[in-house]
Amino acid sequence: MAKQAIRKALSLSKTFKAKKTISSINDGDYLIGDVPYQCQFATPELAKDILEKRVEAKNDPNWAIFGFKTKEESEYWTWRDCGVCCLKMALDFYGTKETIAKLVGDGVVLGGYDVEKDSGWYYKPLLELAKKYGLHGFISAYLSKYELAKNVLDKRFVIASVNPSIIRLDKEMKSTQKSGHLVLVIGFKLKNKKIEGFYINNPSGKVVETQKKAFIPIKTFTKAYGERGIVISQ
Repeated sequence: MAKQAIRKALSLSKTFKAKKTISSINDGDYLIGDVPYQCQFATPELAKDILEKRVEAKNDPNWAIFGFKTKEESEYWTWRDCGVCCLKMALDFYGTKETIAKLVGDGVVLGGYDVEKDSGWYYKPLLELAKKYGLHGFISAYLSKYELAKNVLDKRFVIASVNPSIIRLDKEMKSTQKSGHLVLVIGFKLKNKKIEGFYINNPSGKVVETQKKAFIPIKTFTKAYGERGIVISQ
């Protein structure tokens, strides 16, 4: 928390400039474009049942489309590939098509996920993976909501750190920690010169309303958002 406070203080100038820019534009929806959606689960319609343990991920009938060789391998990564799914959505938007399995494999080689410790995705290798596929970007240890909106305005995606339950609008919250999951920020809504909420593509949205171009009201988004992420663009 102390480190985040220091980063926030150092970012005040950027936040002020971003806030000034956002307050100077007209009210409305600002979107990067029609961004393809990538669910962590091979069958997006089964996301709710899988997340709520009514269906096992290995029994997803479309498991093979991710490119993994076995059901078990697909099941393992389907719970752990939110960062790769976010990157794939950006790559698909720019016209670079690749399978989840290939992106995961390349990411592991780069150190993005430590299989032995079952920990990741780490920001630096994930950014290196994006660069390997022709994108540019940087890691931001503190990214205010105004800077987030400014990046969208500049047509830059943000892979943002969030609380998975809060961002999915789950009724039962297991944790209030502002991390644990990655989503792709693709837009925002401005009303009365204030940010009313953000549009995201959430790889683990339970239903269509919380999956593609899901609008998350600013109060909910603020509760979930860890104020850090990876900024990427072509």
